[in-house]
Amino acid sequence: MRKLIVKGKIANAVHAVPGMGTAEVHAAEELVKYLGLMGIPEGEGLTVKIDIDESIGRDGYRIHIVDEDTLEIAGGNGRGVNYGVYRFLERYAGVRYFMPGLETLGEGDIVVEEDYAFAPVFELRQSDWKCCRDVDWSVKNGVNDMLSIPEERGGCFRYAKGYWAHTMSKLAGTDKQPCVTDPEVLKKTIASVREVLRREPKEVIISVTQDDGSYRCTCDRCMKIVEEEESWSGLYLRFVNQVAEAVEEEFPDAVIDTFAYYYTEKAPKITRPRHNVCIRLCAYSSCHSHTVSDNGCPGNIKFNKVVEDWFAICDRIYIWEYTQNYHYYIPPYPDFGILRQNMRYYAEHGAKGIYPEGNHNSPSYAGFGELRCYLLARLMWDPYMSNQDYYGHMDEFLAAYYGKGWRYIRAYLDNLMGMIPANCMGGIHPSEYLRRDMLEVLAGTFEEWWNKAEELAGDRLEYVKRTRLQWEYLRLDLYPDEEKGRAFDKAIRENNIYWREDISDLLPENPPERFARSPYTWYWDKCDPFGTPV
Repeated sequence: MRKLIVKGKIANAVHAVPGMGTAEVHAAEELVKYLGLMGIPEGEGLTVKIDIDESIGRDGYRIHIVDEDTLEIAGGNGRGVNYGVYRFLERYAGVRYFMPGLETLGEGDIVVEEDYAFAPVFELRQSDWKCCRDVDWSVKNGVNDMLSIPEERGGCFRYAKGYWAHTMSKLAGTDKQPCVTDPEVLKKTIASVREVLRREPKEVIISVTQDDGSYRCTCDRCMKIVEEEESWSGLYLRFVNQVAEAVEEEFPDAVIDTFAYYYTEKAPKITRPRHNVCIRLCAYSSCHSHTVSDNGCPGNIKFNKVVEDWFAICDRIYIWEYTQNYHYYIPPYPDFGILRQNMRYYAEHGAKGIYPEGNHNSPSYAGFGELRCYLLARLMWDPYMSNQDYYGHMDEFLAAYYGKGWRYIRAYLDNLMGMIPANCMGGIHPSEYLRRDMLEVLAGTFEEWWNKAEELAGDRLEYVKRTRLQWEYLRLDLYPDEEKGRAFDKAIRENNIYWREDISDLLPENPPERFARSPYTWYWDKCDPFGTPV
């Protein structure tokens, strides 16, 4: 039987005392539930006070030993008090919230010897990997946006519904990217923003961001500003600042968000963001073979300059990072070796929010989507974690998710990370960053490792088989085989896995002869080496 020991005193039972709010009640219920699962009943014993102390700060929490009979778990808000309970269970009892439906309780006594407090670095922690659509999982892992978190779990710090990205034409009522020097466009946009904010809660962000694509107004008024600012971002920032100033009096807590993305990536020469404007800096031009801080990488030398320039003029920046090859969902995208360093880099520069965009539209994953989702949540919560802690989280997840053969899968993943070449990696053909010569040398070993992982999987066999499909894709590229190609296509369909971002359904039915070729060519009859139709 596990024991709860606080300052050397054993608590035979726990009595959780919530405050008056629904968030505190939910936190207390969760504490009692999990301790009960570990054999520590509810009853007369240690008193645990569950309350909110706004001085702690948004989303932060404190675990405080009041005396030998009383423990306090306090949060800076409703989310913070729930985070406090879940992190107490994690830190002291070894509880892990790996995936919806997959949790572990740890082992050994629960020993609390000293106070502990924590406040997350990023005020906004977004993710669109599939696991994050589960409310309970998101709260337990500190994700606080991209879904509707109910008040008893602390609510959301989120974007206004329907106004998250590429909103300028929608707000202005135009059918394409509007002219932002047109007074009528400004008037209409201000009215639309007010209308949206009036139906939203106080803690909200509204996106006033350029439409996707390269189209933009090039009238004389616009081009004059672009020339003055030596950047397109200056043109749009002047517009957004006017919107932010117009709505501030009625909505002092609202944040107006706009992009530094694609053609607006470069910071302006003259204009500075207002205090209620947030810049969402998209890592569009960065490389994913190397850490962002790697000044030996040509792509990241350029992006580093972008980062430095924006942080020099704005103290509220959110980062939009990319963590998937959007042209090729199924093959591996082995960027796990740089995720921790990149998250720390953004935190050290003062980023206030983070959104590592993922595989957002596929119902299921062939690659390591679940592992990536979990690790990114951990990093968003604590971007300063050590390398040892990071890979410790990885190993814990692999063991829980894949069963006793997880070490073979870890060895496979380590070898993939070791294949990344000196050239840059992004949304390109995987043969550009997964070296064919090394894959050929290791093909037999990889096949053996996946066989071993399946043999030892136990009740996790389904998860091993599905993840193995990424290797099957690579193997069929190395050694096309019509019969195995058909079986692979059938498995992808049965698992409801999408092939790429701009195919919103499964790959269309293919003529049988295609299966005798590499999967890279299955999209169309005629493709270039990157799988693009010609």
